[in-house]
Amino acid sequence: MPILNSEIKSYNIIYTGRRETLIESLVANNITQYIFLNDLLFVIYVESDFNENIFENIRQIVGWESSYSMSSLINITDNLSQGVPVLQAADMSNMSNNLYNRLQGEGIVVAIIDSGIDYLNEDFINEDGSSKILYLWDQESNYGSPPDNMLFGSEFNREQLNEAISNNNSDLSKDEIGTGTMAAGIVVSEGKGNSNYRGIAPKAELIVIKLRSYVSLFNEGKINYKNTDFLVAISYIIQKFKEINRPIILNFTVGLTSGRDISQTLLNTFSELYQSGFILVTGAGNQGNTDIHYSGNVSNGESIDINFQVGDDKNLTILIDGYKVDRFDAAVISPFGEISTTVTYSPNFNLYTGKFGLEDVRYSISYSYPWISTASMQISINLENVYSGIWALRITGSDVINGDFNAYLPNKNLISQNTRFIDSDSNSTITRYGLLREAITVGTYNTKSNTMWIGSSKGPAKVDDFILDIVAPGVDIISNYLDNTFNTGTGTGISSSVVCAVIALLIEFIISETDFYRLSIYSEPIKTYLMLGASQKLIYTYPNTSYGYGILNYQNTLQRISENL
Repeated sequence: MPILNSEIKSYNIIYTGRRETLIESLVANNITQYIFLNDLLFVIYVESDFNENIFENIRQIVGWESSYSMSSLINITDNLSQGVPVLQAADMSNMSNNLYNRLQGEGIVVAIIDSGIDYLNEDFINEDGSSKILYLWDQESNYGSPPDNMLFGSEFNREQLNEAISNNNSDLSKDEIGTGTMAAGIVVSEGKGNSNYRGIAPKAELIVIKLRSYVSLFNEGKINYKNTDFLVAISYIIQKFKEINRPIILNFTVGLTSGRDISQTLLNTFSELYQSGFILVTGAGNQGNTDIHYSGNVSNGESIDINFQVGDDKNLTILIDGYKVDRFDAAVISPFGEISTTVTYSPNFNLYTGKFGLEDVRYSISYSYPWISTASMQISINLENVYSGIWALRITGSDVINGDFNAYLPNKNLISQNTRFIDSDSNSTITRYGLLREAITVGTYNTKSNTMWIGSSKGPAKVDDFILDIVAPGVDIISNYLDNTFNTGTGTGISSSVVCAVIALLIEFIISETDFYRLSIYSEPIKTYLMLGASQKLIYTYPNTSYGYGILNYQNTLQRISENL
């Protein structure tokens, strides 16, 4: 069952010093639910009334942030009659060259962190009756035991899954949403249910994590995930990477809020992500036409008011990012003209709380500088019991050199369709983890109309800034769904799954052609090959904010690799 968001609160924390000493400090402050992810990062889980000022008492803590919401990058579209099989969409249906035909992803592992998987689906079962899944960790299940060093959920290895398959036992774990099953089908489906819907890399294997779900955080009934649980899942995959000693492609089909400038991130604390044999692929985000981003510029002492409309949400979070060393002041203005406390920079972390008297809306505003994920300023504004109407953000230049700032609402599939910035900017809407330099960031191309999908997130407007890498098919793609059925999906999580499957074939080829493959299987070279092999339309200049370096082209990319081995 989904976990109510009111029952749990979690934090990502950067630490230093001896772990044993830190643990003593945590316990002394009644923090007993913690998971160490690496030598720099750990997460804690506490009650909803936890007092964040406690962090000031623990000297080993050098930076922290409250958990952020994540949402699926896959939209189930229920459009099977107009759907496109993934091999057709990727132009891989009629490969005549034996080189293309013999590559099926054998020996490669794809890791999916999403809504779980229908492990009894025949397309995820090998010819000998064994599961394609090496490990399945259901973070919500109480059926078995958690993985080593974890606090929650149940872990199942291949032997346990094989036994469940032989007994037709579906009780271990369930995918109630279908996005995880769909992502897996794009990669490894055997095509038993329908040979036309075979996956791109049917001999690849899987590690699957079903994330804990939280309901009704912003809008009633809508499901979101937490990046604390997501980072714990990454730690788990890294542990398996060390154990199995095989190439792993990590597929991000869920995304954080959009962002513009990630100079550093919590992902950087996982050094294993940047080793040979570990490839990171992420959807760019589905916020290209959702009005969740505002960009502006103010000078010292200047103030501007940014109008945003609130629909039927019960809570809302707005993030304001500064640029480099700039600092801003911020306040919120209600539809009735009441203004919140104006938050300003101070050397110590401050949490401002208050209430709009006429509307009974509570607010909390935190000011982080430098924020641990960007080293720039971030202001987080949380509105509780918010109501419909036109609100405003007041941004004032306090100590600015550049003056640029960006404001973001949560991902659109978590909030009301009517909640939006009045004067929005569709640029700079890539999910924050997609801004990581080492990640292969993928937008969505519509093969049905031979155009970009309107919802695909865009890079910054300035070409010299970060731009997404490539685009791939991702509109109404047919894949496996719940209860041995098929369905269609749209979004950059579909596109990232397509690219993961293609990369599995590319890595298999590299391994087969050289004894020194470990020197070649880094995200950066793979990304470069994908860019070099991408198809480009003559009417555009590349790279650009929508297409990146072009449209995924498997044959061209494989040819470029073969020329350089």
